[in-house]
Amino acid sequence: MWIDLSCPAEVIGTELVPEENLVRLILMDLTDRGIDSCEATVRILDRGEEETGRAVHRARALKGRPHSVFSMTVPFELTEKAFRAEARLDKVWFDDNDVWRRNPSREIEYESNALEPGNDLNALKFVAGNTAVGFPSQQAELWICVCGRPNANSEAFCGRCQRQREMIFRQFQRGEVLRQVSQRERQLELQTRGAREETAQMQRLREEEYNRKQVVRKRRKALLTFLAAALALTAAVFWGAEPGLRLWSAEKALREDRLEDARATLDSLGQFPGAPGLRRETEIRIARRDGEAAAADESAFPEERMAETVSALREKGDGEDDSNLADRVELSMARALLKAGKADRAEDIAKRLPETTEGRDTLLRDCTFFRGEQALRENRYGDARTFFLSLENDPDAALKAEEALYEDGLARMEAGEYDAAIECFTELGNYQDSPGMISKSMYLKASVLESQGKMEEARQAYLAAGNWEDAEERAQSIRWNQAEGFLEAKDYASALPIYQEMDGYEDARDKWILCATEVARTAYRQREYLMAAGYLENLPEQTREAKQILTRALYLGAKAAADRGELEEAVSLMERVSTYGDAQKNIRNWRMEIAQQRMDEGKYEEAKAVLQPVADQYQAQKLLKEIEKMLAPEE
Repeated sequence: MWIDLSCPAEVIGTELVPEENLVRLILMDLTDRGIDSCEATVRILDRGEEETGRAVHRARALKGRPHSVFSMTVPFELTEKAFRAEARLDKVWFDDNDVWRRNPSREIEYESNALEPGNDLNALKFVAGNTAVGFPSQQAELWICVCGRPNANSEAFCGRCQRQREMIFRQFQRGEVLRQVSQRERQLELQTRGAREETAQMQRLREEEYNRKQVVRKRRKALLTFLAAALALTAAVFWGAEPGLRLWSAEKALREDRLEDARATLDSLGQFPGAPGLRRETEIRIARRDGEAAAADESAFPEERMAETVSALREKGDGEDDSNLADRVELSMARALLKAGKADRAEDIAKRLPETTEGRDTLLRDCTFFRGEQALRENRYGDARTFFLSLENDPDAALKAEEALYEDGLARMEAGEYDAAIECFTELGNYQDSPGMISKSMYLKASVLESQGKMEEARQAYLAAGNWEDAEERAQSIRWNQAEGFLEAKDYASALPIYQEMDGYEDARDKWILCATEVARTAYRQREYLMAAGYLENLPEQTREAKQILTRALYLGAKAAADRGELEEAVSLMERVSTYGDAQKNIRNWRMEIAQQRMDEGKYEEAKAVLQPVADQYQAQKLLKEIEKMLAPEE
């Protein structure tokens, strides 16, 4: 078995759910950070352990908490052959946008310590608990916990069950486990014997206690009857005959800041003279006290009590201070609503407050930020980005806006909207692995185009994907197939530039030479001699046939140029095949003709320069002497 110990999460179980066509993965967050998203490769195996299907899927908004179990589901068309699933994690996204990626080079091989069902496993579970699967094992590069989790040798605690390594190897080795089981069996036997003796003794004590309680119950009944009568008499005297005394008691409670006691007493007095005024004073003092507490701590009171406090301050307050305190309480109430996830209500309250209220703008910002995060969790990436971008000059919001755009790009890529995904990742620049996602989107787009038979568009998309997976090889394969198709159709002119650009790929060079020869032959037959020569003169290797066509094309091209009166061009072409046939004769005659033209124009020096390459020939020497006479100074 193999494991990457750097993986921040662990697949601890899989479950096939055929009725919903999905696979459920049970995961555990092994870190101190929350996990938001995971990408996993799932393999479906039959009863013979043969693979029947495979899928790669990313699940979002998983809300994996540190050192806790969470789950993710993978959509899968499950067949009747599906027996069980295996899964591995390829990528893990944390709440703070950090990303872990699987690297096969980090994987370590290990041997599982799981025990077969039997006495050893039962004994181990009795001592270590139901999560135990095998005795601890020390291997070359890691140690395996009693729960079955491999851990690096540098780790002192198990990443899954958090047991201490030293304690595990001390208490859960096979010999120690069997000793503990034997000891516990002896203790159980002693406890059973003691329990029987204790039960008999308790029965005797219960009988004695029952008899004692019967006597006490009779005495208590008589005492309660007497106290009830006395209390009724006292209440009648106090409440019926002494309302003034109760008013005095309320005033005293008010002076001592026992506000609830004062309010209760005043409520009982109704409209007794002096009571309404004191009641109003008591209520405003309670509102101010509660208002200060609520303004300082949004969790001090429930929403209903905060609303009552605000109402009392606005209706019964007597100045700007009470009005400002009411604003502060409403702001605190809005913060509590936001904390409870009710951003819309919190925002409504904040907007009603005066713009000068301290903390109002911050709360409105927090409401917008919360709604952006909520939209992000609900995969409404466009809304989320709008919310975050509305918070200008806020670095946290700017980062969240980029995250929303990145997630939007991933969602569009998974939905097959590759052009839209590319736009998202392009706008992000170097955010996270956006350049890589552009290449991946291009690659996936190219695959779709290729499946649709749009081969040239697919090739261009593969080229744009750069070095993503086998993009370059696929582009090259498409280009090669294009050339092969042209060659099969004997469209040598179309195949030629492709084989030329693919020189070095398979037998492209041989086919380049073949196509160039065929195209040159056609041009030669059509008396397009210079075109024919152009196809052949830059070949990497000259075949005998190509050399023959090239030589003849240059020769005839030179003759044609001479016929057109383009003697300089004719000389240039013929000199490239100077050893062919009567090439030298033609070169000499044309140079002499050109020299004669220059002489007729009075350009003796130019005429002399034209004849220099053939100056050793008799006819040219005669003409050169004549030129020298013309150039000689007159006496």
